[in-house]
Amino acid sequence: MPKVKSKSKKVVAPQTLGGKIGKALGNYITTQFILMLLVGFATWGILSLLNVKYSILLGIATGVLSGIPSFGMFIAVIAITLVAIFDKVVFLPKAPGIVEGIVVFLIFVLFNKLVDFLIAPIFLGKTNKVSPLALLLVTILGTVFFGVIGAILAMPLYLVIKTTIDHFRS
Repeated sequence: MPKVKSKSKKVVAPQTLGGKIGKALGNYITTQFILMLLVGFATWGILSLLNVKYSILLGIATGVLSGIPSFGMFIAVIAITLVAIFDKVVFLPKAPGIVEGIVVFLIFVLFNKLVDFLIAPIFLGKTNKVSPLALLLVTILGTVFFGVIGAILAMPLYLVIKTTIDHFRS
């Protein structure tokens, strides 16, 4: 039986507020997940190059923990540093384990700041049409006033408020 093609055009109904909020939060969660994957793979790569034991496990843990703004990477950096100090694998000849731990610590503090202050705001800003500076300020304010919970909830709450305001303006 031949297929009949419809020539009628679909009428797109205006999106509801709930639909817009769902889309904004979905974009945020998807982007956050991609960032977590990138951080995990980058951590694994850096640690593998430095011959640090358990690099894949530390990469996975760091990727997962990076979903918690500021605090997650801090916890991961401490774990990575401790493993680098005590793993008895030498990537700096004639240097004690503590020196290797300090080098790894400095590398990952820089990496953490690069992710927190540059990469994440740019990615999240582009996918949610929000200024990277606004994202940074919201995360800092959420962290300062409400700690870890504030750091986790600051962006989604900001996106809900922004989407609601934009919905009623249009």
